[in-house]
Amino acid sequence: MAFFRQFPTQAYDFNMDGVLQNVVDIYRSVRVEGSSMDNAAIYNNVQIQNGERPDRMSYRLYGTSDYYWTFFIINDHLHDGLSVWPMSQEDLHEYLNTEFAGYAISTYPRTFFNTDLGLREFTDSFVGKFQLNEQLLGSSSGARATLIKKDLDLNLLIAKQDTTINANDNSIAFLGDGDNITESIDGQSTGHAVDSHRVWPYREAPHHYYLTGDEEKRPVTVSEAFTVSDSGGLAVGLSPMSSISYQSNQAYMEELNSERSRIRVIAPKYIEQFVEDFEELINE
Repeated sequence: MAFFRQFPTQAYDFNMDGVLQNVVDIYRSVRVEGSSMDNAAIYNNVQIQNGERPDRMSYRLYGTSDYYWTFFIINDHLHDGLSVWPMSQEDLHEYLNTEFAGYAISTYPRTFFNTDLGLREFTDSFVGKFQLNEQLLGSSSGARATLIKKDLDLNLLIAKQDTTINANDNSIAFLGDGDNITESIDGQSTGHAVDSHRVWPYREAPHHYYLTGDEEKRPVTVSEAFTVSDSGGLAVGLSPMSSISYQSNQAYMEELNSERSRIRVIAPKYIEQFVEDFEELINE
């Protein structure tokens, strides 16, 4: 049973010539709230198996692939269709390698004031610096990569290596461990430069920061620590990262994929009645 066969049709004049054609009214929508389908007793919570497609899951649960569409109707997080269906572990690994290829480079922006607290200097911020698709060169490491993204919220330069840029050794990485290893990151087109502070493989870089100890890992707006110094170089203020943790891109995607794998389904003994009720509601 194809999903859209259950939808009503309506006459529509596509060419404005008086000739009507019956088309499926795909804008119809049904929610389970307030109907006979809004009954917790008819649902089961299940785990989607690794790599399991909706049609195969339908067959596993109901002995037919016809009821795959019910998963998308009764789970809010699946309303966007196959684009949010959980990936297999193999597909997730490939996705991470493709979408998060390259490096994420953070700097250590510092604000310096004169003795009268007038702004004197603001160092190692990349705001207004560099251009997308510009080649970046690590002055000490010799690493080369193309700048593909500037994330001002997370204070990250995202750079991707390729063999045309770094033909001799595509594995050379930029330097920066968040402690005392830094190098100048030099833009080859603009001439702009910043000192690296910390460097991650992009998949291991922060997806977002959160307050340390927050089990829900709710995002907070924060970047690397900003040190405020007077003209003599003594720190007069510090916004520390000691109370802040981060969730990496890889950890976030793995957690999201795992959450999407846990869905509710119609219990087999109620599935036929559910389909009948849905068809009646969609055609009202």
